[in-house]
Amino acid sequence: MPVYKKKGDALEGEVITCQARKYERIVVKGSGAHRAVRLKLSGRGRTPAHCVIDKPLRWKDER
Repeated sequence: MPVYKKKGDALEGEVITCQARKYERIVVKGSGAHRAVRLKLSGRGRTPAHCVIDKPLRWKDER
């Protein structure tokens, strides 16, 4: 499994599970009930922040 460690690397999936020692919640612009939340995860010392895709994206043409 590849591990992405550089600034700007991204994960994309329907469900992404994260583990961190500290997080900061940031509300992102949206309309009405469609507001999104961005989390900034922080690790410390030997415990880095860690994210894993639990459910990959599904495309409509996939069967």
